[in-house]
Amino acid sequence: MFVHVVKPDETLFSIAKHYGGTAEWIRTVNELEDDRLIVGMSLVIPAGPPTTLRTYRIQQEDTLETIAHQFRVPPRVILAANERLAETNVPIEGTIWVPHPMTQPRTVEVNAYMIPIGGNIDWEVIEDAADDLTYLSVFSSRVQPNGSLSDMADQQALAAAKAGKIAPLLTVTNFDGSHFNPDYARGILKDERVRRIVISNMVARAKERGYQGINVDFEHLHPDLRTDYNRFIQELAEAARQQDLTTGVTVGPKMSDDPYNPWVGAFDYRSLGQHVDHMTLLTFEWGWAGGQPMAIAPLSMVRQVLEYASTEVPPDKLMMGMALYGYNWAFPVEEGSRAIGISPKTALDLAIQHRTHIHFQTESAAPMFSYGDSRNQARQVWFEDARSVLAKFHLVQELGLRGISYWMLGHPFPQNWALLQGTFQVRKRLAVE
Repeated sequence: MFVHVVKPDETLFSIAKHYGGTAEWIRTVNELEDDRLIVGMSLVIPAGPPTTLRTYRIQQEDTLETIAHQFRVPPRVILAANERLAETNVPIEGTIWVPHPMTQPRTVEVNAYMIPIGGNIDWEVIEDAADDLTYLSVFSSRVQPNGSLSDMADQQALAAAKAGKIAPLLTVTNFDGSHFNPDYARGILKDERVRRIVISNMVARAKERGYQGINVDFEHLHPDLRTDYNRFIQELAEAARQQDLTTGVTVGPKMSDDPYNPWVGAFDYRSLGQHVDHMTLLTFEWGWAGGQPMAIAPLSMVRQVLEYASTEVPPDKLMMGMALYGYNWAFPVEEGSRAIGISPKTALDLAIQHRTHIHFQTESAAPMFSYGDSRNQARQVWFEDARSVLAKFHLVQELGLRGISYWMLGHPFPQNWALLQGTFQVRKRLAVE
């Protein structure tokens, strides 16, 4: 399985013929609405052994054949992943994408967050991804200043998880309904009595409703809470372990340890990693709704976070965060305006509708395009596609990570799930009744 990037004058039929398949063969795996293609669009080709994608800097003596021989992949697979390569030559300089064969399927764990609605839609969303998930982090039970937990309509989600052999995780946050509230966290972490009440309530809620573990997602913590947060997670992990529950923690991304950083200083990767079973790194949201247009999860930044985290925490505890969404910005961005969230499938459909070229940035490994809307407003879209997914999968493979943690279910992205199935084996950990 590999990626083909659409070049000028190519059609779905010519691409399928080139690889010995049919248009329906490609249309189905990519869940295309019709046969329309645009330049720069990434297509999953469901043929051959699994591959990830890595960058390679061209050397002066390189030819397509020498690169193919070096990486043990057919030349046509390298051509497929790069829109500016031709069969007769390679660029004199620059960086290209080279498929990296997976010699044997690697087993990983996969988590996905979900906000339950409480109806049949919860069941349908989970059922669609059931084969690809180890854990389902149900988001979220919110801690209250008195140590109680808010309720959520999780019955359908829990039933669907059980049917799909997915281990559900009770996700507990310091979200107050509008934002992550550091003062909520302070009151809990600093008061021993309230802290014990919270831990007791978390463990009791998880056991009563059939959760297999607890995932703590406290965000925007003040740096001076670092020691208190370490103690809280340690005490929670001990209490959870006594009830045969796993413990996970979700932390902000950082590339070095600065205890005074206002957003991530409270997260002591090394200490937290000693107590939890797994740690999700929020390696996305560099491009965010209230900021300037840019990649949601630039590969270069994701790599730096993962490489640093791997020096502090055993890699087999680390889950790389991945986004199942993109953003659509009005451009230029006006002060106070916010981008519109968009699923990768919707983004691709929008690009096809406007017949615009999709550009893929090498450093960020992210696709983007621009277009004008019905009011002649210029807009810019950054999202994830098949190439960006395989580039991030390569980090999981290269660094030996535990797996992947997606935010969040409900955003259609068929290419991601096809590639996940074609690249890794997903471990199931649901406890046997």
